[in-house]
Amino acid sequence: MWIFIAVVAGALMVINLVQVGTGRQVVRPSESRRTPVEVRQQSAAAAVEMLGGVLIGLEVFWGIVVVLLGFVALVLLRKRAANY
Repeated sequence: MWIFIAVVAGALMVINLVQVGTGRQVVRPSESRRTPVEVRQQSAAAAVEMLGGVLIGLEVFWGIVVVLLGFVALVLLRKRAANY
C-alpha cells in the first residue's frame, strides 16, 4: 500500500514538474486563467508537496515536514494570486 502511495505521488510530482518547465497547465489548459509565472510557482510548490508524499509512501518520517512546507508555500502563493 505504501509503495502505491509513493508511485501515485511520484506521478503527480512529474506532472507538476512538466508544468514548471512549460509554464502551461497539463490538465484543463483551456480553463486556466493563471499566468505562466503563476503556473510555474504553484506547480513547483505542489511538486515539493508531492515529494513529501513520495517520502511518506517510502515510510520516511520527515516526509510530513516536506508536505507541510509545500502546502504552506502553495497556500501563500494562491493567497497572493487572489489579491491581484
